[in-house]
Amino acid sequence: MLTVQKLENGKVLQGKFEDIKKRGVVWADFQKPSKEEIEKIAEFVGISAVEIREFLHANSRPLIANLEKYSIIVLQSPQEKGEDVTMPLLAFISKKSNDLITMHMHEMPSLNRMKEWEDKRKARIFEKGTTFILYNIIDEIASTYSLILSAIDERIDKLEEGIYHLPQSQRLMGDSLKIKKSLIYFYKALIANREVVSGIEKEYGEFLDKKGLSKFRLLYSDFTQLVELTVTYRDILTTTIEVYLSVVSNNLNVTVKKLTAWGAIILLPTLISGIYGMNFKYMPEIPWVHGYWFALSLMLVLVILAYAYFKRKDWI
Repeated sequence: MLTVQKLENGKVLQGKFEDIKKRGVVWADFQKPSKEEIEKIAEFVGISAVEIREFLHANSRPLIANLEKYSIIVLQSPQEKGEDVTMPLLAFISKKSNDLITMHMHEMPSLNRMKEWEDKRKARIFEKGTTFILYNIIDEIASTYSLILSAIDERIDKLEEGIYHLPQSQRLMGDSLKIKKSLIYFYKALIANREVVSGIEKEYGEFLDKKGLSKFRLLYSDFTQLVELTVTYRDILTTTIEVYLSVVSNNLNVTVKKLTAWGAIILLPTLISGIYGMNFKYMPEIPWVHGYWFALSLMLVLVILAYAYFKRKDWI
């Protein structure tokens, strides 16, 4: 799906791909581009279609490079639907022709929010050029990371609350591993994105407007904070898992102690009944009139004493 926005007479209007060839600020966004569109863009920017497909691959690493007329920027942007994963966003930017081309194989929440901005805000951004549009795209990507990490923080809080409730904690390990997997993805993506932002600030992108590069220093700080936040959440999650395992181990010990105590209590009357159940001819208590009640009383007394002992030791 192709979306083209162009600045015309101080307003941001919907346009066509051909508007890129004209003078003026134009942003063309390709979502799930077809084979024909990839080949068309490849010919337009001066790169092979195979390289574009490699940049759009899910495992593509963020980078900044230069072509003859365009600077290439690849970033990893988070997805808010389903599992928390990241997908590449490919951008071609040119200062000379004042156009920006973005491509991605999945829906990008960051770009969707930008497209829903009010017209006046869009116009102010477009008037400053494509480099400033790129700055806002990266800023929105950082905001999306921040929103998802806030949601992960709430999920970790719920996991911590469920540690001491065994029926609820049965799903804790699976949820913890899912969150930890997402944090690993985010950590790698944020580190790589931060290096790209650093490269932009150091003027590695030949076709970016040098006047607007100072703003990217703020983005570098934002990504650094997000990296530190991801590490913090990973540490908290690791501690949560360790505490959960300790709770499980402690509950197992309590169960074993209870089973041991009840086993010992049951063993006492079983022992006495086993002794008097032996088929020997000469046993002193056999002809005793009160022998039966004596054996039952002895069993009861021993059971009560054993129960009181284990109760005092907090084994029952």
